[in-house]
Formats: sequence, C-alpha cells, structure tokens
Amino acid sequence: MAVERMIIGMLSDVTDSGKSNVFINKSGAIQYMAKPLIADEELPRQFTGYISSFVDDIEDDLYAADDKRITHFYSELENKLLVFSYIPPFNNSDYPKMREVSLVPQQESFDNNTRFITVPVFAPKNDEKINEWEDEHNWRLYRDYKNIEEFSQTITTKKPVGSIYKFYPENNPTSFVVWKENEGRLLAFGKIDNISKEAVGGLLLENSGLFKIDITKYLRNIVYNPMINPTIMFITEDVYKEIADEFIKRKNELDEERINKNEEYNSEDIEISISANKHSDIESSIPLDKYLMDENRKVTISDSEKNDVIEIEKLSTKELEKISNEKVDKTIIDYMEYHGQSNNLFYSKYDLINLHTSVKCSNITILSGLSGTGKTQIVDVYAKALGINSSSSDSSRLLYVPVRPSWNDDSDLLGYVDLVHMVYRPSDTGFVDFLVNAQKNEENQNKLYIVCFDEMNLARVEHYFSQFLSILERPESQRELILYDKQYRGRLYNSTDYPDRITIGDNIKFVGTVNVDETTYHFSDKVLDRANIINLDILNYSKNWIKKQFGTQSNIVWTNKEYKNLIKKPVESDFKRVREFLWDLHIVLRNASEKFGVGPRIVKAIESYLTNIPEEFDEFNKKIGLDYQVLQRILTKVRGPENQLGEILNEKSEVNIIKIFDNYSDLSDFVKSREAVKQKQKELNTYGYCI
Repeated sequence: MAVERMIIGMLSDVTDSGKSNVFINKSGAIQYMAKPLIADEELPRQFTGYISSFVDDIEDDLYAADDKRITHFYSELENKLLVFSYIPPFNNSDYPKMREVSLVPQQESFDNNTRFITVPVFAPKNDEKINEWEDEHNWRLYRDYKNIEEFSQTITTKKPVGSIYKFYPENNPTSFVVWKENEGRLLAFGKIDNISKEAVGGLLLENSGLFKIDITKYLRNIVYNPMINPTIMFITEDVYKEIADEFIKRKNELDEERINKNEEYNSEDIEISISANKHSDIESSIPLDKYLMDENRKVTISDSEKNDVIEIEKLSTKELEKISNEKVDKTIIDYMEYHGQSNNLFYSKYDLINLHTSVKCSNITILSGLSGTGKTQIVDVYAKALGINSSSSDSSRLLYVPVRPSWNDDSDLLGYVDLVHMVYRPSDTGFVDFLVNAQKNEENQNKLYIVCFDEMNLARVEHYFSQFLSILERPESQRELILYDKQYRGRLYNSTDYPDRITIGDNIKFVGTVNVDETTYHFSDKVLDRANIINLDILNYSKNWIKKQFGTQSNIVWTNKEYKNLIKKPVESDFKRVREFLWDLHIVLRNASEKFGVGPRIVKAIESYLTNIPEEFDEFNKKIGLDYQVLQRILTKVRGPENQLGEILNEKSEVNIIKIFDNYSDLSDFVKSREAVKQKQKELNTYGYCI
C-alpha cells in the first residue's frame, strides 16, 4: 500500500533533468523540478511540482512574458528549501508529483551537498501551537504526557508515545527522537533501537537504556516548522551522526561500567551534553519558533540567558570505528560487518570476504551450513552494504523466493500462458515482475538487484531452475529468459507487461541458501559446476561474539557501473603454476571416476575469483582464496562409494589428493581442503559412502 510521507528537497539543478528546471507547461502554468535531500533512503531522483501545489500562494502574473514569470518564480524560491508530501504513484509516471509544498529558509551552513535525516518530534499535550495544528488538520496525536518526565516514563515503560504525521518507521529508521519543550528547548532521546507501530497506529520506541542530550545549540542545522508538521524535523546528516555517536559512546561506557561492577542497568534517563564544536554557536534559550521561522537567522543571545545542562565530566575515550565512503571492496566488507552486528549477527571476516568475492565473480553463489548460522540474513546484510532497499515495498531490489517442495519445472518459478483467457500468469513468487523491473529502463539497469532462492534444494534445482543453468553461462547480450513461445507475442492481453523474452542483465545477482538433511535433494554436478558453494563458519560464541564500536554510518548506494568497476579480468600469465596444480588434481580425480575432474569452466572461475580477492585484507590472500576455491568448486563434487574414492582420499595410497596438496604447498597450505578430505575419509570408514 502506498503511504504518504513528508520530504525535504530543493529546486533541481538545470542539468539534473536535461532541461530547464522551471518552465511554462502546455497549460500555461509554471512547472518545476525538485530533487530530494533525504539521506540514507531510496527515493525518486526527481519530483514534478506545479505552482498550484504550494500551500501558500506564490505570486504569478499570467499576463507577463514567460521569461519574467520564470525569473520572478526563481526569486520567490531563492535561499529556500521545499517541504512537501509525496505518495508513490500506482503507475510508472516519469516523475512523481509533489503535494502540499511549503517553503522554509535554508540554514546558513547549507550547500548543495547537504543531506537530512528525518527525526520524530514530541511535545507536551498542552502545546498551544501543536493543538492549533491538530484542529486545523483534523489529526489527533494522542499524547498523554504533560512534561518531559512523563514522556521519559512513557518510553521506558514501553507504552505508545502517540502518532507521527506523514512519518513511517519502515522508511525512516532513526536512533533518537526529539522532545520540544514549551519554551523552545530541544532534547534528543536515545539510543532508540527500533521504532514500530502498534495495531491502532501509535508508535513504540524500543530502547536498551535511555539518555537525553540538549541539542538546542544545533538550531542552525535543523529544519522544523510546527505549522507545517509539528511531528518531524529534518536534521543535517553530519549533525545527526554527531548526536547519534554520542549516544553510542555514552551507552558503551555505561555498559562497560555495569559489566565491571556486575550491576543492573538503571533504566532512568541520564542527561548528557555535547561539548562545544563547529555547530554549537547558537545558545540554548533562543525562542525556537522565532529562530527557525526567521529568514534572516541573525539572532544572538547573551551568556546570561543560557539554560543549565547537567554535565557528565568524561565521556568514553574509545574511538568509534568509521567506515570510509570510498567505493572500494573494503567499504562493502566493513558495511557487511556493521549491518551484521547492528542485527546481532556475527560472521567470520573470511566468510564476508568470500561471499563478496564470490558474488562478484560467480553466476550464482550458494550458502550452506547448519540451520541457524544466518544464511538468509547474510544476504540481507550484503544487500544493505550495497545500499539495496530491502523493504517489502514494490520498489525493493532484494527478492526472497521461498522454494517449495512441489516445484517440478520452471513454470512453478516463472508462470505460464493461460490460453483460455489469453493472458500470461506469472508465478506468485514475484520473480518475473522483479526481472522485468530490473531491465525496465536505463536507470534501473544501472541499479543492483539481488534474488535469493531460500532453501533452494527443497525441490530439484535442475527442474525448476533449468533455463537459468544454461542462460547464466552465456555472454550478457545473449542472456534471454524465454517466458512463452513467440507465436503468442502481441496476442496476450498483458504482453506489453510480460514480453515473451526477458534479458537477464549483469545487474542481477543470484544467491541461494540450502540445508542438508533428509528433506532436501543433493545438487547435481550440473549445478555444482556453475556455483560457489560456501559453507558458513560458526564463530565461537563463547569468545568471538564481540561487537565493534561503530559510529553512525551513511547508507552508500552502489550503482551497477560502480560495482562492475571492482571486477578485474584475470591475466593468464599469473596462473601458470595454479593451472599446473589444477591439472595434476584433475588427473588424480580422473583416476577415481570419469565424472570427476577440473574442467575448463572451473579453471576460469577459480582464476577470476583469485584475481578479484580484495587487496585491502592481508589476512585473506590468494593462498587462502585458492584453498577456499578447491573446497567450494572441486571437492563438493567428490562423492561416492569407498571402492571408487578410497584410493584418492587415503593418504597412504600412491595417488591421492593430499599428496597433490603437499606438492603445491607453495601455492597454499590447503587447510580447509585438507579438513574436507579427512571428513570424506571418515564418512567412507563409517558409512562406506561420502556425500
């Protein structure tokens, strides 16, 4: 369901839309283009506005020349930002339309790179201006608290704090909320772990320890007009991070104190203050409404008018880890770790590097491991690290496809032609719509998409995934998925929405998760030849579940072009020794069975993987990478009875895999691969067969 939200933006640059950002349309009205200034959120790049959509009338002389009308419009919007409502369109219009547009003054520090975070605002129920706004908008906020003490108690007892106008937690996660006192002082409450809606629409603020900070001194970096919307404010991204990081540092310090003293945490909020900095040149007792709605912003207050704030002498001295915004492999890995720990998920750094390198180089990556190791969650973590929207909305670029045991052919995944009604009926998985959307236009083709087939071996992959096993091996220009026979082209009612062929672009990444038990099928060699099978490690949860102290991070959105820039092509001369090793391993495997071996496809895949291991991590080098590739690409196919595999797995035989590892110890220690061979030998000794 489309939901209305409030957004801040500005008049677009002329170059953003390829034409003038303000013009007279065919109806003779002024039309303009705006761009959003919201950080960490996926929004349309451009919005369409009309002069009639402003809440307050803007003077426009219809009898004047067009250029004079446009010049006057520019002057009206000079040094102004736009606060407007937006409802995602049901159809695919070129530019979403703005509603109820209001003008607010720019801050003195504003420039074209400034971005904002949307933060909820709460106030006492007797706030006259807010009560006036409620009556005018016929919107009740359901706030029962009279003062800050009652508001604090409402949060700590996990009671609903009322509603917010045109704010939706799913789109606007925030680590703190703001309390506005009647006299104008602003206090941030945090750290908020999660904001959710109860059944009747009230908000619940979940926290694991509550603190408050006086942020009135940051007025120069806040956009807030209670007559437009008293329930949200827009805080510049740099100031938001500064405030959010103070909450993290303070909570970390008190957590350490509590652990050291073996004390229970005191849930009462503790007031702290931030020391003077580049933003804090506004004193705290300035009248809020007077300042924020004053276009000149030239108010000064004497020292005697300052409000007192309880000081904490010393905050934590530990530095919070910051992640670079540079578009390199390390940034993605660091963000994976950050988003994982934000959701209490702990993964081996090797697994994070391995997954990223595999997705870069493989047509499909399959995640295996014990139930509960976080196979599905790590896909979500990877998507977030790439800035991919993982919400349940139509605009999501991460799709989970739960595989069903009843799937027998690709129509279960793709859909079929209904010849009775002459329509194409796509599968209810949403998979086809997802693929169509990923190739809809040039803008979407430059976005990254991820498809995750969850528990993909509940049915036989070779049956429902048969087309893909061939398609993904072809050059990009030839990767076409056939939905139905071309004889029905143009004859189906919805053939414009579902063409007979869909191009599978390189902007779509395929990942699968598997469990290995009595309810699942084993992969055929056809699948294993084309995939990296990653078995996720389990970190020692008694010792290694240690959270890093990350600061608040921006959400970096990677385009497909930027992602492709990370991928390097192998240089053939670099792999002479590796090819010798793979050939000798191939000969040993062929001694056991003709179905075993290291084919050219696998050789190329291994070379690509080794070339694309991130260089920024010394601990995961090409020696480690070769070990992982032998495990994931070659040894997964070594399975069968003892009379077939006994010789090549037995270290005492003259022709065995371990001996090959020994002969090429200069390339790798093959730690993981040796463990896998020993495990297969154990299975042979116990069952007479290894899988």
